[in-house]
Formats: sequence, C-alpha cells, structure tokens
Amino acid sequence: AKLHTLEKGDTIKYTSILGSKTYSVCEVKAIKETDMSVLDNTQDNMITLITCIRNTPTQRLCVQAIEI
Repeated sequence: AKLHTLEKGDTIKYTSILGSKTYSVCEVKAIKETDMSVLDNTQDNMITLITCIRNTPTQRLCVQAIEI
C-alpha cells in the first residue's frame, strides 16, 4: 500500500514459506503500462514490484531491489 514511499537505499524484507530475504532498493521509476522489460533476466538476485499510479492509467510505478 505504501510502495510509492520507497526510495533508493530503503530495505524490503520478503517472507515466504521458504524463509526470508532482504533487499535494498536500487531503482524507483515510472514506466509505461506496456513496458515489461523491467522483468527481463539479470545477473543479480532482484525483486521487482509494479503497481498502478493514481490518476495515471498509462503508467506504472516500478521498484527494483537487489538482495543483500
């Protein structure tokens, strides 16, 4: 719910049935709704979070973070 408040350097803790991982935010940007290139494979272990931007139906907020 507060994805829009994240900034570079913030940490994200992801917990699942398999355990927990911590990530450091490295990128926060607006992307076109059709731009899925942010989901391409990388050399790093990353998490990518995408959500809608209020009152901007053609764009999405994209947050990427690298595992630390």
